[in-house]
Amino acid sequence: MFDLLRHVRQLVDDGLSVLLVEQNVRASLQVADRLYLLERGEVVASGDAARMRDDGRIVTAYLGGSRG
Repeated sequence: MFDLLRHVRQLVDDGLSVLLVEQNVRASLQVADRLYLLERGEVVASGDAARMRDDGRIVTAYLGGSRG
């Protein structure tokens, strides 16, 4: 999967816009510029991917960490 994500990132770096739909939030955050997180069809969080990596809600619910 990570080879595919590297290719996606290269496409973006080359100027192409890409919509990536992926359940692996941790992997997606490695290549995404923005994140739109959906639960049951509703956007529950969105923003700059670098900032979302540090969002306590994202860390707790999707990255297996704790808010502290």
